[in-house]
Amino acid sequence: MSGSRIVEGPGFKIRYDVEPGYLRAHVYEGTDSLHVSLAMWRMLAEECRAVGADRLLVLEELDSTVGVAEVVQIIDSMVDAGFRMFRTAFVELLDDIQGSEHGEILCLERGIVIRTFSDEDEARRWLLYGD
Repeated sequence: MSGSRIVEGPGFKIRYDVEPGYLRAHVYEGTDSLHVSLAMWRMLAEECRAVGADRLLVLEELDSTVGVAEVVQIIDSMVDAGFRMFRTAFVELLDDIQGSEHGEILCLERGIVIRTFSDEDEARRWLLYGD
């Protein structure tokens, strides 16, 4: 299966590309918020299940960021969406590495295998080959 597919979310777009060994998802044209993050992670989990992917590379290119207090709610939603079944590399293309790293720690505590990166190549290597 190859080719790209662009999906409209509530306030953002996702371009999906099925790559050898993983699903690549570029999230763009939007402003991050609690509502956007909840929808984005739910949609990503649904697409992984639809294409049979257990590895996910997320490139997030959204303006703004969610507040620290909202991160717990987002991660609870990720658990509910089934993210314990996926190995996820998250690339912050704009500027919220610190917030994403906080979220990464909370995810790991809840059994979600995820790492935060600022470089897509590094993220892909970790996703496919491990630490």
